[in-house]
Amino acid sequence: MNNNSIGFAITIAAFAFFIVCPRMGAMTNLLERHTNFPIYWLVIIGTFGSIPLLLVMTWLIKQWGLMAGLGFAILTDVAAAGILASVNIKVAVETFIIAMFVVGGNKFAMWITAKFIG
Repeated sequence: MNNNSIGFAITIAAFAFFIVCPRMGAMTNLLERHTNFPIYWLVIIGTFGSIPLLLVMTWLIKQWGLMAGLGFAILTDVAAAGILASVNIKVAVETFIIAMFVVGGNKFAMWITAKFIG
C-alpha cells in the first residue's frame, strides 16, 4: 500500500467513526425508547436512506461552506422532528434540542480552536 492508499483508508475510517457519534447514539436511543420499530432494521434501512442526504450536505459544504451544510442538516433535523411529532411529541422536541446543541457546539469548538491553536 502506498502513502495515498494509507491516507485514503485512514480518512475513510475517520469518517466512519464520525458517523457513529454521540449525537447518533442519542438519536438512536430516543427512537429505540419511543417507537416499536426493530432498532437494528432502523439502523440498516436508515443508513441507506441517509446516503442521498449526506451527498447533498457534502455538496452544499463544498459549494457554499460549512454553514450551508449545517443549515441543511438543521432542516433535516427539523423534518425528522416534524415526522416524529406524529409518533411522540417528546421525541420531536428532544430531536430539535439535540440539533441546536450540535450547531452551538460547532460554533464553540471553532471559537476555542481559533483562540488557542490559531
